[in-house]
Amino acid sequence: MAKWTKNHMMEIGAVVAGLGLVLTIIAFVYEFADTTPAWLSWYDSIVNRPSEGDYNLFVVILGPILLVMGGFYIGEQVMLRRRFDELLDTSKKSEFTARRRDLQDLARRLPDDFRGRIEAKENEFRAKRT
Repeated sequence: MAKWTKNHMMEIGAVVAGLGLVLTIIAFVYEFADTTPAWLSWYDSIVNRPSEGDYNLFVVILGPILLVMGGFYIGEQVMLRRRFDELLDTSKKSEFTARRRDLQDLARRLPDDFRGRIEAKENEFRAKRT
C-alpha cells in the first residue's frame, strides 16, 4: 500500500484538497447564509438534528483541515519534482555525479518513474563516452 500511495501522492492530494474545498464551501454557505439554499436541503436534514444538536461545526472544522492537507501534499510534490528536474538538467557528467546523492534522496520521495530518469541520464553519459 505504501508504494501505491507514494506513486500517486499528487492525485491523493488533489482528491483530499477537492473534498476539503467542497466540504468547506457547503459548511460555510450553510452556516452563514440567512436562509438555507434549496440545493442544501439534503445537507440540512443530515447535520441539523433537533434532539442531538447541529453537526455542521464538525464539517466547518474538518473541511479547511482537509483543504490545507491536500494543498500541502500537492505543493510538496510540485516542489520536489521541480527540484529534481533542476538537479537532473545538466550536460556535464561531473555535475551529475556531484548531484547524484541529492537526486537519489529526492527519488525516494517521488514516484518510481524518477529513479528510471536517473538511470536514463546515467546511460546517456555512458553512451556519450563510447
